[in-house]
Amino acid sequence: MTIDTRSFPRKIMRCQAIVVIPGVTPISARTLDISLGGVSIVIAEQLRVGQECKVGFEAPLNGKTVRVMGAAKVVYSILSGADGFRVGMQFLKLDPANHKTVAELMMG
Repeated sequence: MTIDTRSFPRKIMRCQAIVVIPGVTPISARTLDISLGGVSIVIAEQLRVGQECKVGFEAPLNGKTVRVMGAAKVVYSILSGADGFRVGMQFLKLDPANHKTVAELMMG
């Protein structure tokens, strides 16, 4: 039996996302789930564990679309069949507005 060592609860959330790595064309992705501490995505190419980037997504909240964008670090990147790679990202810096939006998404 494995023990979940995550710091924050997760919420399933499926929406389009983007990963921005300095010096690289932005990469399209899809979110799988979010938490106050990070986001899990599916992306076509493998990202290096420890890679710092920006991750952004748009999600529905209370009948409108909200945007979240923040600095993140790759904590795992594993092959996930034909869909590409499942990548876990830990938020490094979320400004107060983005943090509030993520908290609202978690409650919604």
